Order: sequence, then structure tokens, then C-alpha cells
Amino acid sequence: MIKCHSETIRTPLCDAVLAITSDTNAGIYMRENTFGHLNLRGNPTDKAFLSSIETVLALNLPLIPCSSVRSDVFSVYWLGPSDWLLMVPIGTESQVAADLRDSLMGQHSAVVDISSAQALVNLSGVKLPELLQKAIVYDCDPTHLPVGKVVQTTFAKTGVTLCRCEDGSIDLIICRSFSDYFTLWLRDASAEYGLAVVDACLSRPKVSAQT
Repeated sequence: MIKCHSETIRTPLCDAVLAITSDTNAGIYMRENTFGHLNLRGNPTDKAFLSSIETVLALNLPLIPCSSVRSDVFSVYWLGPSDWLLMVPIGTESQVAADLRDSLMGQHSAVVDISSAQALVNLSGVKLPELLQKAIVYDCDPTHLPVGKVVQTTFAKTGVTLCRCEDGSIDLIICRSFSDYFTLWLRDASAEYGLAVVDACLSRPKVSAQT
């Protein structure tokens, strides 16, 4: 069971984002969504591996290239034939990783917590298509980037993993070390549209795993 409590945390982009002055007539909206990030590796043709993951996550791993699956608790992105990114509620990453390792005991697999290395940013707004044309060489039109599709490309000069959400917004996963660069570039590129930060304090309730 996952339970919220009163402890709060500072998000990876907190300081950089707080420096942005929000535009009240913004064409671009930015929100930093805080999750734990787990890298999962294993053999997708091994039924025991797939069954072990399903036992812990209560969902099936995405096996189609560039796809993703979501539940009320977890999101899983396909990154490669034997490589997935698992997004879990913040504060549960250690417990989920331990549960996965226990379930995968004796199998050729790996579960690594990479939460401190990455940040997840959500972009939306009426001018989002124009902004993405500036930043990304991949065609992000919904015909090429439908809901749930995962694409690894570049955003300006930093690597990024993209996924379109059901509401039409875009989730971007970036390296935490590029936080300042990303936010400064985004602020400059959005100047003609207006940029607003949602939840500017960027402090989130911490979540713990309770058995």
C-alpha cells in the first residue's frame, strides 16, 4: 500500500524553475512531476522474468518498441529490447526496487535506482507544437507521437526521453545535470509565447510504501 505523509522534498529543478517569472498569458506551461526512477533490465523472452515483474507491479511490461504502459501507481517506458524505465511514487523507489529484486532472485536481471540522475518535466499549452519544433528534430505531431509512444531524442543540446500524455501534454525526462541548461533554454525559447510554471514552489508530499 502507498501512503502519503507530511514530509516534503525539494524537486530536482526547484532552484532553476523558481528563477522563472511566470507569464499570466502563457502559451507554454511547465510542471515538474516528481517520481522515483528505476532502470530495469532483463530478458523479454523469459516468461519467468515477465511473470516476476507482473507479480510486483500488477502490469505487463511493454514489449513493443517505443511503447509504454501505465497504471494508477506505475508507469513503464520501453527504452530498448531489454531495457525499461519504471516511474514509481516518490519515496517508494527503494521498496519497489527491493520487491523487484526479491521477485527476480536467481534470474539474469538488474534493477537500479537512478532517481538522483533524472528529472521529469511536463510541458503543455497552445504554443507547445511551435516550441517543440524549435527544440526537437523528431516530428512531434500526434500522428508521429501518439499517446503513450516513447521517443529518445534531443531537446536543444541535451538528451531527452519523450512520451505524450492522454491530455495532449508531453512528458520529458532529462538528465538532472542539465537542469539549469534546460530551464534557461526553455525560458529563452518561450519568450515569444509566454511561459508559466505550475506549482512554482515545487515541493511535493513524500510517499512511503507501507505493508
